[in-house]
Amino acid sequence: MIHRLLLLVLCVVTSSLVSAAPASIKAPKPLLAQVQRLIELLRDSYAVGYPDATMVQLVKGSEGEALALVVFTVEGFGGGNNHTQYFAAFTPETNEKGKQHFSLIDVMPIAGKGWRGVMNLNAKVTRNPKTGETLIAFDGLEVAGDDAPNFPSKKVTINLLLKGGRLVEQKLP
Repeated sequence: MIHRLLLLVLCVVTSSLVSAAPASIKAPKPLLAQVQRLIELLRDSYAVGYPDATMVQLVKGSEGEALALVVFTVEGFGGGNNHTQYFAAFTPETNEKGKQHFSLIDVMPIAGKGWRGVMNLNAKVTRNPKTGETLIAFDGLEVAGDDAPNFPSKKVTINLLLKGGRLVEQKLP
């Protein structure tokens, strides 16, 4: 019982630390506008986005290509207490007038109630120059054994492969 109580306190403290972007960067408004468009496409008539849980990470690959990585949450599907976390990858661009834009590469569900959760976006990005594939790896927690649906405890690494403009989860041995 004490273990679950400590886990609950940790989750509450952790969730209060998650903001629109990690402290190291401020999420660009054009990127947040693109995320809002995705939320409108992915939600049902009841669900809404949860902007305070949106996490953003801007990364530069070894080849100099830049990516904007985002984890965002949509909650309340079917009017219930369900939520889903999505992962989206964007390419940042700046036009000749200096206006910033983020083009969507792909989006996919990566966590949700009763499955797993992402508390921090701390992705490590590596590119295979031979295949052109990009591996995006970050930490998560999976629901295990006696875990309550919203309190995953098993540490996992989520590995997403970006290949040909599509994201796919890759299970590594």
